[in-house]
Amino acid sequence: MNQVIELPQPDDLQAERVRRLEGRLDRERRARIEAERLLEEKSLALYDANLALAALAAGLEQRVKDRTQELTAARQLALTQAETDALTGIANRGAFTRRLNETLANAEATTEGVALLLIDLDDFKSVNDNLGHAAGDAMLIAVAQRLSEVVRPGDTVARLGGDEFAVVAHGVGFDQHGQQMAQRLHDAVCQPLIFERRSIGCQCSIGIAHADPVGIHADLLLGNADLALYAAKHAGRGRVCSFEAGLRAEVEKKARLEGEVRHAVLADQIEPWYQPIRDCRSGRFTSVEMLARWHLPDGEVRSPGEFLGAVEALGLLDTMMENMLRRAMSEALPLVNSGALGYLSINVSPTQFNYGWAQNALPRLQAQTGFPAHALVVELTETALLDDIAIVRGMLGVLTDSGIRIALDDFGMGYSNFSLLRQLRFNFLKLDRSLSNDIETDAHSRAVTECVLALASRLGVDVIAEGVETQRQSDLLLAAGCSAQQGFFHARPQRDLRAALSAGVVPGR
Repeated sequence: MNQVIELPQPDDLQAERVRRLEGRLDRERRARIEAERLLEEKSLALYDANLALAALAAGLEQRVKDRTQELTAARQLALTQAETDALTGIANRGAFTRRLNETLANAEATTEGVALLLIDLDDFKSVNDNLGHAAGDAMLIAVAQRLSEVVRPGDTVARLGGDEFAVVAHGVGFDQHGQQMAQRLHDAVCQPLIFERRSIGCQCSIGIAHADPVGIHADLLLGNADLALYAAKHAGRGRVCSFEAGLRAEVEKKARLEGEVRHAVLADQIEPWYQPIRDCRSGRFTSVEMLARWHLPDGEVRSPGEFLGAVEALGLLDTMMENMLRRAMSEALPLVNSGALGYLSINVSPTQFNYGWAQNALPRLQAQTGFPAHALVVELTETALLDDIAIVRGMLGVLTDSGIRIALDDFGMGYSNFSLLRQLRFNFLKLDRSLSNDIETDAHSRAVTECVLALASRLGVDVIAEGVETQRQSDLLLAAGCSAQQGFFHARPQRDLRAALSAGVVPGR
């Protein structure tokens, strides 16, 4: 039996095609929608990633910028620190050298003059040695501030090291301008410093060199200023000195002297000599004043005027005095104990007194040698006592409380001697040699001397006449009531203490 196959009708075929087409379109639509969805998700993810990357880039940029600023600030701070003196806050030697070269270069372009001023503190070592480094640091800080307040905008103030400062001043030539500026700096520095309720004297020397006309090298300018400073110190300190062409030879000569003096102090060639003080009533030499003499190996003997300035400039005054005093105390001790010597008198400089050397060194030397305090007399000039009277009184008290006696030296010469006599207590007045010399020829000097002797008698103060050179002077002084006398008429300074005391006996008058 044959199978009959039923063929689809045309309408059915068309409907099938339509269904298949719709199915394919539906699948394509869904695929397209899914693709669009995936594309949208990827786009959003990419957008978010871009935002994240942009934020990260911005953050990195800011961090790089911040770090750059930090590094720049750190470099600037390091440069500032590298060119700043740590103690005083002003420019240091490195910054000074750079700014000096810059100033000279600018001056060459503008034809301006340049002045270099070197400022060195006088006797600064004594401040550190006797008052401590805290006092020394306070002085250096004060000096830096004072200099900075005086200079003009654009000038450079620097600390070169230790107690030496420098000022580089533009637009200053070979006229009075530089000298006037130096004097302003000097006056500003040389004001007393109050440290721990104590007044400390401050002095400086200044050397000036000019680069005008321009073209001078920095090293030569610095060398010239250094020579001028050296000359200022050797002119008596506290001075202002400008460089001159003939200065170099003079400074070289003084430098040789300094070398010789340094060796002399360290080799103990500067030794104590003794000028006796005579009691003109008994005719006997009862006490002595210690003086410094430089005894050279070839036998030559030099007086203090030939070497004392160099000793002070070298900062060796304390060392020299201690060497001399230790020897003098040892030589004088047996004579004091036997009653042959009443006292040993020594001169203390204003610097040594004001910076405390006498108050510290004398008790130590007495302890080392066994020398009794009552047999020691410290001679002080008016200059050493012109500070705050309350402070001076306390400093004198340190000495007098230990039994040391005080003499006011060169009395009658200073303008404030009588004021000091009213406010302070002294054991002795040393009548200035000008009064001793003039008493013989000048009636006014004789009247002043007689008044001083009468006043001293009322106050219970002994008077010693210095510089007595003739028999007539000695007789007039004795008649006025001054029996203690010293001078070439009575005896010259001698190296041997026993010989000085036995140089001669004059019968009592």
